Amino acid sequence: MVEFNGTSSSKALSHSKATPFGCGCFFVFFFGIFFLIGTLGTILVGSDLVLPYLQALSWTENPCTITQSQVDPNGHLNLEYEYTYLGKQYTQTQYDAYESTIKSRDERQEIVNENPVGKKTVCYVNSDEPQEAILSRQFNPISLFALIPMLFAAVGLIGMIAGPILTRRFSNKIVEAQENAAFQTSSPLVASVLSQTRDWQEPGVTSGPQELKSDDHPKRNFIICLIFSMFWCGIVSIFVFDTVSQWRQGEQPWMQTLFMTPFVLIGLGGLGGSVYLFLKIFNPVPKLVVSERAIPLGETIRMKWIFDGQVSSIRKMTIHLVGTEWIQYRRGTSTYTDTDDFYTEVLVEITDPMQMEMGEVKVTIPAETMHSFHAVSNRIQWKLQIKGDIARWPDVDQSFGITVLPKSLHR
Repeated sequence: MVEFNGTSSSKALSHSKATPFGCGCFFVFFFGIFFLIGTLGTILVGSDLVLPYLQALSWTENPCTITQSQVDPNGHLNLEYEYTYLGKQYTQTQYDAYESTIKSRDERQEIVNENPVGKKTVCYVNSDEPQEAILSRQFNPISLFALIPMLFAAVGLIGMIAGPILTRRFSNKIVEAQENAAFQTSSPLVASVLSQTRDWQEPGVTSGPQELKSDDHPKRNFIICLIFSMFWCGIVSIFVFDTVSQWRQGEQPWMQTLFMTPFVLIGLGGLGGSVYLFLKIFNPVPKLVVSERAIPLGETIRMKWIFDGQVSSIRKMTIHLVGTEWIQYRRGTSTYTDTDDFYTEVLVEITDPMQMEMGEVKVTIPAETMHSFHAVSNRIQWKLQIKGDIARWPDVDQSFGITVLPKSLHR
């Protein structure tokens, strides 16, 4: 059954709680997290991939002999060599500083082919700890992955420095715009000026019957979320595989595991969001057609809706007329942003799927309210919002913007 409800609610923005936006302290805190995570990541990853190589560069070259060289049936590298340093004989099995990165059987077999038993070659000995030695100190490009956490640290440092500076500049511009504008909407003279300057008008608004464009773009949102998730997971998977490999080899890389946990959770959240947005693509798509998109205060228009797709899954469909105020202002050295739905009216509420597919309703803009308005630090926006409640599936939730004209404006 279709119900047309005339109840509405209004609330003054001055009674809503302000939330800080652009505060310098917020940017320091937000980017400080990036800097902290990036710095810790650089230390952890660098200590595993870069530091051993740099230390080995200063080790002493020393003759050695290969005594064992084979790949066992399980694919493990069994390499052993003997060397004498300062008159004392030692035995070592480590191939290079990146031994944990040698994963494939082909890589291990190649090392065995290059170092047969009995081969006379050289190794590199730690003069401070002669029992430590490696057979090769060739640079491995995997060390470059240490640049990834360094990038996080760099972004965090730049944000911590630039954020407060840009915030102060932006806040000063907002204050100047507010002082220059000095809008008082209750004044008839100012209302006349507003009508003449057409600050109430949204760019590109045309008159006459037309189909409204939705603010929701599920396909675009899905593609953006999927690309981000794939890129993020692709980078993180490199370190995850390395961490898992260390656990399988009997090591206990707790610090690396704890460090990677939040990055893995972000990736899983992104994949979950991609699945959600993908499912949302298959929702029935509402289309709204109005007799006039630009409506003076107190006037009435006709609105028709039609769903493209199956509506049988929707348990309840509602259409709201919503007026929203968006404002930015400065308090002390901080800039705040507030949004408030100062007017909400339920136009349609349907529970019968047979009546959801299409219908028509009259929309009356309340006379004693504010028309659409666009300025640097203040906006009044009107929209028609359609919602559909679907069990165990993403709900239908789309908004369609309209323009409300001042009372005094006659076309």
